[in-house]
Amino acid sequence: MVMSEVRLVHGIPAFEDGIQFGVIHVDARPGVPLTVRLGVAADDERRYTLEVGDSFAVRAENWKVDRVENPGSDDWCVVLKKTD
Repeated sequence: MVMSEVRLVHGIPAFEDGIQFGVIHVDARPGVPLTVRLGVAADDERRYTLEVGDSFAVRAENWKVDRVENPGSDDWCVVLKKTD
């Protein structure tokens, strides 16, 4: 299994294999599930609202939200992993 990792920080998009990833919002409020609003641009642009462990498809690749480091702070980092 190939494991490619993309790290996304506030305001800075990342590029991997011709795909652009960007975080729109991280919701880390107490009492609600941690969610990530993600924008993905490849052949078209899509937006996803995902929790840690959720997966999504881009072209023929599957990606998942692996973790969010420092949630609830301005220094958060969303880590995506390619799973196929």
